Amino acid sequence: MNYWLWMMLVGLGLMSILFFSRHLKIVFTVARNIVIGVFGILAFNMLLAPIGLAVGVNLMTMFVVGVLGIPGFFLLYLTQWML
Repeated sequence: MNYWLWMMLVGLGLMSILFFSRHLKIVFTVARNIVIGVFGILAFNMLLAPIGLAVGVNLMTMFVVGVLGIPGFFLLYLTQWML
């Protein structure tokens, strides 16, 4: 009886690791995009601020860059340019 319980627990543990590994990959990808995007926004702000084209770094811009990646980065600057 004890043998079957351990087999079920090990199987459940392996299945949960496989299930959560996909979600952790998404979380780490978004976190990586946020870090790279913030540094990109800061670099572009240094270059484009003299002509009046600067994007603030806040939670919303980090979310857009983190989820959308490079297209989100350019979307922020395009939106700022149009406003």
